[in-house]
Formats: sequence, structure tokens, C-alpha cells
Amino acid sequence: MVKLFFLFLFKECKSYLFKSNKSWFAISFFLLCMLIFPLSLGNDNNLLKKTAISSIWICVLFAHLISLENLFKEDYQSGILLQYNINQIPYSIIVATKCLGHWTFTGLPIIFLSPLFLIFLSGSSSDILGLFFSLLLGTPLFTLIGMPIAALTLGASSRGPLLIFLSIPFFLPIIIFGVLSVRSFSSGSYSEYYLLCAILSISIVFLPYITIKILKESLR
Repeated sequence: MVKLFFLFLFKECKSYLFKSNKSWFAISFFLLCMLIFPLSLGNDNNLLKKTAISSIWICVLFAHLISLENLFKEDYQSGILLQYNINQIPYSIIVATKCLGHWTFTGLPIIFLSPLFLIFLSGSSSDILGLFFSLLLGTPLFTLIGMPIAALTLGASSRGPLLIFLSIPFFLPIIIFGVLSVRSFSSGSYSEYYLLCAILSISIVFLPYITIKILKESLR
């Protein structure tokens, strides 16, 4: 089982690096959004500083929404998921490697890029640590919450808009707590971080299981 897990994880990493541009497109979209925000807000440095953290979180949200559409899409359309089902490959391995691959090649690069844009927008590095920890908890939640929704919309004709419409209500609390956690970090208040940790712990336990059930039903 362990050997099979690492085999699938290697396949997923190879797909992100060489065979697919889905992660590069999401990161490029994030970079483009971050460049558009200061252009849209003008030369008001105080406004840029006040909205920097919120702007970063919104860009992270839309970058993840773009990448989530292709989480199971290619394997479903090519029939690979059906072959996994026929060969009785454990769904837990498929879902776990998909989740790890998506976060490693989409969420993790954005985490390391975001502090640079925080300095670019606000001209200050005081909130870098708070932003880093909030995104470290928030980006896995985007992946985990998006997984069952991406599985649920497999085969839908207007899959992209439907995925966005269903995902945003579940992502909004993560953005709210993420932004509040950065702003309260400098004052020594960590309640939002504890809340994000609790949501992440619950999500790790239940959301992959829900994703597995949805995938089984969609392949019947």
C-alpha cells in the first residue's frame, strides 16, 4: 500500500511538472491579479496598504478556483479513473495523492510568493509572518474543500461556472478568518489561527472520505 501511494504521488508530481500546465496557469493568474490590483487602486498608498492582505487572499482564492477545475477532469475524461475503479485501486490513495499534488504545486508556490507581493503593495514587511502562517493553513483548506466539489461536478456541461458557484460560499469563511488572523497576529492574538487549525483538522478527516464517496458514485 505504501509503495502504491508513492508510485501514484510520483505520477502526480510528474504530471504537474511535465505533462500539464494547470499549476503554472494558476500561479500565472495569481501573479497577473496581483499586478492588476495596484493599477486599479491608483496611487493611493494608504489604500493599497489597507487592502494588501485582502487583495492577496482574493487572488489566492481565484487562483485555486481555476486549478480545482482540472483536479479530476483529465483522468475522468481519459478514462483513467474508470480503469482505477476496474482494477480496484484504493480511492484513498487516488484522493490523497491528488490533494498533495495540487497543494504542493499550486498552494505552496503561492505561499512563498505572497510575502513578496505584500511588501510590493503595502511597502512594509511587518505582516509577512502572519500572512505566511495564515496561508499555510488556508491553502490546504482551499484544496480540501474544493476536492469534493470538483468530484461532484464531473461530467457537468458547464463545469467551470458551476464549480465556482458551489465553492465560493465554502471558501468565504476561510478568507474572512485568514484576513483577520493576519491583522491580529501583530497584537499577539491567535484565536483565528486556532480556528483555522480546527477547521483544517476536521477537513483532513472528513472531506477526503466525502470525495471518495462522490467519486465512487460518479463512476458507477
